[in-house]
Formats: sequence, structure tokens, C-alpha cells
Amino acid sequence: MNHHPDRRISRRDFFRAAGVAAAALAALGLGGYAVQRWDTAGEAPAAGGSGQPRPAWQETVQADGRTWRRKTNLESYLFLGIDTLGKAEGTQSYVAGGQADAQILLVVDHTARTWQMLQINRDSMVQVPVLSMMGTVPYTIRQQIALAHAYGNGREQSCENNVKAVSMLLGDQPIDGYLSLTMGGVGVLVDLVGGVTLTLASDLSAIDPALTQGATVTLNGEQALAYVHTRQNVDDQTNLARMDRQRQFLRAFEEQARQMDPSFALDAYQAAEDYIITNLSSGRAVNLAGQLQQYTQLPVLTIAGENTVEDGYWAYELDQDSLQQTILQLFYQEI
Repeated sequence: MNHHPDRRISRRDFFRAAGVAAAALAALGLGGYAVQRWDTAGEAPAAGGSGQPRPAWQETVQADGRTWRRKTNLESYLFLGIDTLGKAEGTQSYVAGGQADAQILLVVDHTARTWQMLQINRDSMVQVPVLSMMGTVPYTIRQQIALAHAYGNGREQSCENNVKAVSMLLGDQPIDGYLSLTMGGVGVLVDLVGGVTLTLASDLSAIDPALTQGATVTLNGEQALAYVHTRQNVDDQTNLARMDRQRQFLRAFEEQARQMDPSFALDAYQAAEDYIITNLSSGRAVNLAGQLQQYTQLPVLTIAGENTVEDGYWAYELDQDSLQQTILQLFYQEI
């Protein structure tokens, strides 16, 4: 993997780059309909066990009678939306980090000069690493991937556990960094752009009479959060319907943000920084922001699956063929 060296930048440059990342994350839709699955069904030993290193991704894979080789010069970053209304202050507990209800993996291909996002369904049933009090991962539990962030301190430890869960889901592909934003930062950012105008694809009039399906509304921060977050008693109540609204909102938010003064990104970061946890260095954030502007964006990906109910909770059973094709499309090329 070819990592681009960080260049010397000003504090203002870092705020600008991080502000863009935070605004994009908010637009992807945060928070939502917290449900707990603290059962122990489907326990499995952690890969590598007791702190041993996990197996690395495969250099070549066989699929459909063809051979695929991993692309070179890739970078990937995980963006998380946390179902916490307050600031990203963390917790003393190791099992109260808050659920990651929005999970977006950004994969940048520097050779092809493209970038693509994978929107992961928070209800996806996967093997989730379980952190012990000592911070080790003695085993995994089959549960919603949203719970991966709940293990840990609600800050870096929780983000790192979520990164591990996503990496495991995608065949142990490496993830180079993360940025999380709590639900409390969404309204702040939306209000900063003066609201977001769109035609409502769903009916949320029970929450706000103005949010009637088919109406064109300029959403304020509170309304925007309701639109991207609510699923109980809306549509079919599945996360798939909510993900559709999140993608619609993202497009509208991006359109509005492009019309803002260049100082907006700085203002956005300063307003939302207390809600953000990230391990992106200042130089990497600036380089990444510039590369995304220069590269071609490919369509957003999702993994197909089936909604079921397990023990009274939504469970999204991933289609293994779709998962494999997603991994191949993001990380491999046929040889």
C-alpha cells in the first residue's frame, strides 16, 4: 500500500479538511433506534485468540472459476455515526460505548484515481469482537455490527473495535483510519448550512406535521435528524428504508454545502469537534480531502441480504454471494 506522506499544513487547513469529513459523515445519517442484543448466542473464539494477530487478507482469491489479485495502492477509512446525543466524552465502562448506527467505509484507489463508499447495514449479523476489561478480545459474538462500537470506552477503543469488526466482515482487509461523529453533531452541521431542502420520500408527520411524504421541505437540524434517524413506525421499519433516506439526504446536503462560503468547513469543524473522534492526522486529512476532489466517485455500494427478526430484534442476514462480490469490487481485480 502506498501511503502518501503528510505535508506541513496550517491549523486552518486541518480544520477545513476535517470539517469536510465531518459534514459528509453527518449527511450519511447518524443515530437511530437503539436496540440491544447482549445475548451470547453464536459465540466463537476470536481469530488469532488471546491477543494473537489475526490472519491478513488474501493476496489472491478464487471466485466463479476466476482468479483475483488484490489491488495495490489502496487506502480505506471507516466513518461512524454514534447513537449518542451528547458530546464524544466516553465512559468508564467497557460495554457502554454507544452503538454505531451509521457505518460507511471509504475505499480510495490511487492507481485508478477513484473512490467508493460501502454503506453497511447496522443490523448486519456478523461476528463482533467482544472486549474484555483488559482490552483484549477473548472471543466474538454473532450479533448486529452496530454493537461493535458499544464495546469499549466510547472513544478510540470503541472505534478501533468497530474497525476490527468491519475488517473481519470484509475478509480481514486493512482499514487505515476512522472518524466518528455522535448523533448530537448532526443538527449542528445542518443548521450551519441553513437547512437542507429535499422532497420527503417517507411520512414522518407523526413526529412533525411538516414532514409529510411528497412534501418539499427545507429541513432544519432537528428535522434532518428525525429524517435520517427514525425508523420505528416509518415505512416498513427496516434499516434498509432508512438507508435509502440517508443516501437521499447525503446528495441534498452535498448540494447545499457546495453553495457555502469556503470558510464553512472551518466553521463546521469548530462547531462539531466536541462530537468527533478520529485518528486521522492533520496531513492525511488534508491530502485525502484533496484527492477526493480530484478523483472520480463511483456509486455507493451496499451488501444484499434479508431482513428477519431474531428474539424480537431486526436482523439482516447478509447474502454471501453479494458480500463476496462487494469485497472483490472494492479490493481486487481479475487476472
